[in-house]
Amino acid sequence: MPAGPALDADGLVLRYDERVVVDGLTVHVPPRRITVIVGPNACGKSTLLRGLGRIVAPAAGTVRLDGTDVRSLSGRELARRLGLLPQSPTAPDGITVADLVERGRSPHQGWFGGRGDTDDAAVAEAMRATGVLELADRPVDELSGGQRQRVWIAMVLAQDTGALLLDEPTTFLDLPHAVEVLDLLVDRNRERGSTVVVVLHDLNLACRYADHLIAMADGAIVAQGPPATTMTADLVRRVFGMESRVVPDPVAGTPMIVPAGRHHPVPTPAAPAPEPDAVRSEDELRAVVAAPHPMVAGKSTDRVDEVAARFVAASPLVFLGTTAPDGTVTVTPRGDAPGSVRVLDGGRRLAVPERPGNRRVDSMRNLLAHDGIGLTFCVPRATHVLRVHGRARVTRDPAVLALWGPADAEGQGPAGHRPPPLALLVDVHDAYVHCGRALAAAGLWDPDSWDGDDVPGLKELADAARADRASRAEDPDTVGPAARV
Repeated sequence: MPAGPALDADGLVLRYDERVVVDGLTVHVPPRRITVIVGPNACGKSTLLRGLGRIVAPAAGTVRLDGTDVRSLSGRELARRLGLLPQSPTAPDGITVADLVERGRSPHQGWFGGRGDTDDAAVAEAMRATGVLELADRPVDELSGGQRQRVWIAMVLAQDTGALLLDEPTTFLDLPHAVEVLDLLVDRNRERGSTVVVVLHDLNLACRYADHLIAMADGAIVAQGPPATTMTADLVRRVFGMESRVVPDPVAGTPMIVPAGRHHPVPTPAAPAPEPDAVRSEDELRAVVAAPHPMVAGKSTDRVDEVAARFVAASPLVFLGTTAPDGTVTVTPRGDAPGSVRVLDGGRRLAVPERPGNRRVDSMRNLLAHDGIGLTFCVPRATHVLRVHGRARVTRDPAVLALWGPADAEGQGPAGHRPPPLALLVDVHDAYVHCGRALAAAGLWDPDSWDGDDVPGLKELADAARADRASRAEDPDTVGPAARV
């Protein structure tokens, strides 16, 4: 299965007969991420999803799958690359669970059908993952609503596409099964790099499972971005017309919406009088602190480019930031031999060795609860640092650990690097160069003890990132799928 593609719509107009539901909408669905669309009933969520999946033909505008206009793809080719599960699908009378799930394989079969071993394996895996294997011979119309929903999800998983679009997949499911289905989508995203787009009504589950959140109202996008910065009480008020409190989820640390109502209004505390010397607006800040220099505006790129990889290879010190279960951020300094961090998949993934140590266990424990991570790479004598944000998981996969080579008789690997017992595998969301003069001025290293003449300078890093962004903007096909380790 190919890794998840980017999905983009530009100037999209969708309508039913003469009624326009989505009017001139432009949206970017990040590749290899989980995007969740939320909004009130009849706001256009399902219509947008159907438009992205070519179920509803655009009255105007375009939808592109990895840069290719979906109208140029045959139905079979589109179905091999994108799977869509609409609301309330219907099955033929009397069809069994196994036969319905097997229909997900039809885009991969010849014109005259015929199942092969690959088809059987995909069907079995999908049914096992959704917990419907024991229902294989049951007629679908004899199942409960929750069982039927899991069978439909198994069918779209068996389709084995790089992109998955699901419209309210937790409908009819009780809470344990709803969480299990969303966990299953996270597994598919992490293990295969799938691009997943889900419409959900449950805002708390949306915030917990989304990498990218899109909030809609009246056929338009009101806000989008990471849930941590997008989901606020003001957004809930604007989109849903409801007062609420947004607090940290005690389990995941993500935003959790506590709704108010006529019988449980949100208390309005008396606003304290502002101190006369308090700075209360960005305009006041900008009167003292200048706006960012144009060179660093829009500096983020979604991978570690070749020049930045040289900086990573030269870095003996990494500050690693993770989110603790109580919502606080833990920063752990990591010292290791230069070159220990491996840059993979064209800079879209990093592998970080994990050595024994209590501080390292703390950060790994945090990642078990919340997979957001920040890395700051420091190089002696350099007056800048490289910052990388992404999503990480702790792994003991032998294929990943082999990146540091087998140990010799003394327990050492290639170049003196001891193979680690564990590793962090980081999917890069963004990377950018940042001023590090404060770190350099703090005297964290002896400048005379290290020769950093070959380290990319600030301008070289910024120019390389800018060129990388420009080349990929001109030719979206250069954004290749992330290879699996």
